[in-house]
Amino acid sequence: MKNRHPTIGILAAALLALASLACAPAGEAPEPVDLQAPLADLAEGWNTITPGGATTCSDGSPFRFFVRKADPTRLVFYLQGGGGCWDAQTCDPQGRPTYTMTALEELRSPSGAEIEDDAAHGIAAFNHPENPFAEHSFVFVPYCTGDVHIGDRDAVYDVPATDEEPARQVTIHHRGYTNGRAALDWTCEHFPGTEAVFITGSSAGSIPSPVYARHFAERYPDARITALGDGAGGYRNLTDSRPHESWGTLAALSHFENMNEVRSDGFNFEALYIHAAKAHPEAMFARYDTAEDDVQIQFLSIAGANVEGGLQPLLDANEADIDAALEGQDNYRSYIAAGELHTILLRPQFYTYESDGVRVRDWVASLAAGEPVDDVHCGDCTGSPEPEPAEAGEAAGP
Repeated sequence: MKNRHPTIGILAAALLALASLACAPAGEAPEPVDLQAPLADLAEGWNTITPGGATTCSDGSPFRFFVRKADPTRLVFYLQGGGGCWDAQTCDPQGRPTYTMTALEELRSPSGAEIEDDAAHGIAAFNHPENPFAEHSFVFVPYCTGDVHIGDRDAVYDVPATDEEPARQVTIHHRGYTNGRAALDWTCEHFPGTEAVFITGSSAGSIPSPVYARHFAERYPDARITALGDGAGGYRNLTDSRPHESWGTLAALSHFENMNEVRSDGFNFEALYIHAAKAHPEAMFARYDTAEDDVQIQFLSIAGANVEGGLQPLLDANEADIDAALEGQDNYRSYIAAGELHTILLRPQFYTYESDGVRVRDWVASLAAGEPVDDVHCGDCTGSPEPEPAEAGEAAGP
């Protein structure tokens, strides 16, 4: 049974002031740093950062990301979800695009309301007494490129003629990887003394979490690195649609040495976890899913995959592939809950869902803290992940 979380040595607090942990070129002697100095220009609450340069949203509008400063030694790097597209049918903004078109002007909760301390849910509810990330600094990377944050090309799609309109072309800037790297570079510069980085994302933001974890592991070699994907573990048998080819993903990731062995016709999202975990056995990688996630089933159907047997067999097969590829290692975990709810991290259910007696909140908190966790899998995956109500006279759980 997998039951250990490998951790790497964390510098003692007395040494942190002398450590150039984040961005120093190899071989340079460490110099004293003031951990608060790079954040001096940030206001309390959320700050909007517009990096400019080559960053862009799919329609050419400016990309921006958001930062909330707190403890500079503990950091959450969150990649927003919002669907995905890979052809004219799914990408055409004048049709029925299956992804978020432009960057959000403000952070938003799952219900669409602006994220405020009293309105946010899950790990963004910083006033929640059980939030394990309440004191963490937080970098929120919006999603606006249709490429699950790992695209690096401009694609021209041919939109066929209709009875009302002639044939035309539409250009989509699949530059999610460019945007994400800009946010990562800014983070590296402004959080030079981070001891622990929790890289995560929901839905489309779940898929690239191991990719960005690889970058953080390289940039923060003495920090604890943990990656958690939220709600995208069931995508299987996508070789016909091959969305990664539309996004230019393999070329974008080719600088990772062991990604060069991945062929386009054999690429899948599990490869991102497998190659990252092999490259960085000192880091921890994990995924959370519900057994019949209705949004994943919908996207699998759009991509032409067979979902007649439901999502759980696909989830289980993907997890088995990762476990087999990482045999002998101990740095991958999974949590599969019952139900159909898509994603968990920004929802109230983050604090209430449980499987096999293990609350999602507690599992994630232990994972992020470098504590031992086991794989969790729902028993009756058709049941409810909400705990049974306490009987009269019994004390309710935490």
